[in-house]
Amino acid sequence: MKKEVNPGGREMARFSGVVVLMDIIILIIAGLPLYFFAGVEVFLPVPLALGITTLLAIASFYPFIRMSGGSMNRYMTAMLLAMFIRMIFIGVSVVVVFVFTELHQISFTVALLFSYICKSAYETFILTR
Repeated sequence: MKKEVNPGGREMARFSGVVVLMDIIILIIAGLPLYFFAGVEVFLPVPLALGITTLLAIASFYPFIRMSGGSMNRYMTAMLLAMFIRMIFIGVSVVVVFVFTELHQISFTVALLFSYICKSAYETFILTR
């Protein structure tokens, strides 16, 4: 029997692929109408917010893959580590965008929250299977 070299790699790749596909769908369904009706100034923060939440989802899913298959203590450690990564990353992202750029803040905030909720729901679905 051949032992798999990277047992969490397949789950991580599948999760990452679905998250990127989710971004593409959100851009098509919500982003294109926003671009045509509100203009590029309101549309531009949307892909940025989607990219930030994609990196956030992948970075916070990684501890679950690395620590899965263990005790409840390991699971709780992974959950708290993922939550910590999310809070730091999203806080820094919002501060950087609000302070150092002139992007449309309402568009960025709405896109960030919507994308964050969608990706968190998908991550919860995957983790509870």
